[in-house]
Amino acid sequence: MSIGDNFQFCTLNGPLSTHPAPLTLPIRSEHPSTFKYLLTLGKAYATFYKSGVIKIYTNYKASVPLQSRLDRSHHSSLPLAISSHSLNRQEFQLLQRNWHDITRVPLFGLVFLICGEFTPLVVVALSGIVPWTCRIPRQINSDRGKLEKRRTMSFRNLTQAPPPSSPSEMTDVETVRALSRMQLLHISWSLGLSSSIWDYLGGNLPGLPTFVLRRRVEKRVEYLEMDDVLLGKDGKRVGELEEEELVLALVDRGVDVLGRGEDVMRGDLESWLRSRSQVPMASLMLTRPNTWPSKPKYLTKEKERNPKR
Repeated sequence: MSIGDNFQFCTLNGPLSTHPAPLTLPIRSEHPSTFKYLLTLGKAYATFYKSGVIKIYTNYKASVPLQSRLDRSHHSSLPLAISSHSLNRQEFQLLQRNWHDITRVPLFGLVFLICGEFTPLVVVALSGIVPWTCRIPRQINSDRGKLEKRRTMSFRNLTQAPPPSSPSEMTDVETVRALSRMQLLHISWSLGLSSSIWDYLGGNLPGLPTFVLRRRVEKRVEYLEMDDVLLGKDGKRVGELEEEELVLALVDRGVDVLGRGEDVMRGDLESWLRSRSQVPMASLMLTRPNTWPSKPKYLTKEKERNPKR
């Protein structure tokens, strides 16, 4: 497969090579011998991880000319390249996801060398060190389930109102700098910006130090500002996203995805994008979609069907 084959016709979706390969596992009932079953299982995982590493190398090669163009024409500035319409979302996501995976290769490679076929059992508890292209479906679903549970608990304990200012008065990053520690903790928990291990440290003030929390939230806001521009803030192009890209976009924004229909998820992302011109991004992160200024379409339709509710 050439590098070009990994790019999709719609430039709104990330390259196919940035997603994990399909994982085909042997069926236990078809292998009477436990030894042969475990051997086949180990080979299946080894093939999957090999495919993931090949994808990382493919993405790296594809990102080199993009990064060179960025360095040469836009002084290595992603915001400048995006504002001048020199970078589409597919290219932007390639650069972002490639960097995410490349930085995890050394430690993940060490774990794989030590654990071999037992790697899937180990990395389930160490998702932070695993490149995205090497994450098995069970691991991805488990991580999302834990994140949504953590998010739900955080919303229950969140008592402070979101920032009241409008985007025209203050930039999104400036709004983050004005957030309280409790609000920063909520966003961190909701978006998975820190390990849950930190929840048990600090006594009455659990979590990372405030300045670290603030910087992590700022970085996510900066990333989402660029991604929102590329998606289109009117939300009209959300229908072009493939389902997994849609899911990734919502997870990035702290919106639940498990057990939800595709139409509902598209409604949430459209609502996020339309609401961005009305309130600071932090306000959306500190509230649920049903309270956003621009309500999701499925809520509007439900209200029309049940006007007395």
